[in-house]
Amino acid sequence: SVGCRQLQDLEIPCVEVDPCGDAQAAAEGAVLGLHEYNELKQKKKPAVTPQLHGSAGSEAWQKGVIYAEGQNLARYLMEAPANYITPIKFAEHIEQKLRSFSNVKVHIRPESWITTQQMGAFLSVAKGSAEPPIFLEIHYLGGANTNDSPLVFVGKG
Repeated sequence: SVGCRQLQDLEIPCVEVDPCGDAQAAAEGAVLGLHEYNELKQKKKPAVTPQLHGSAGSEAWQKGVIYAEGQNLARYLMEAPANYITPIKFAEHIEQKLRSFSNVKVHIRPESWITTQQMGAFLSVAKGSAEPPIFLEIHYLGGANTNDSPLVFVGKG
């Protein structure tokens, strides 16, 4: 992580990372270490692409990259100012990221839907903003065993 950040300051476009026996952890460290929210900055740091040094552990490396990119997406959405990532922009960003997965369905529910569902507490909180509320619903249809109980996450974005 630290080494990748230092190479980023030297404007080196690609760095090979030694997995040191744990390719997944090396990938996560490299990708997480290079994350920086610079969406609104005039001068952006150059992008550095970390790559696995050698071929051993390439599957674990890819898994680490995917995990870190997911965490960096969450960091991006968290670090963005509220007037930049509004509820609708948040929902559209998530929908765009998940569009390519055939086993994921995204529903962006407008204020009218929220009202018909009698979600009064949700609407009351939303009145504190000039932006209209959005209820984002994501359905994951990828469970291997259809008899398993559903897995449900509830959060506030």
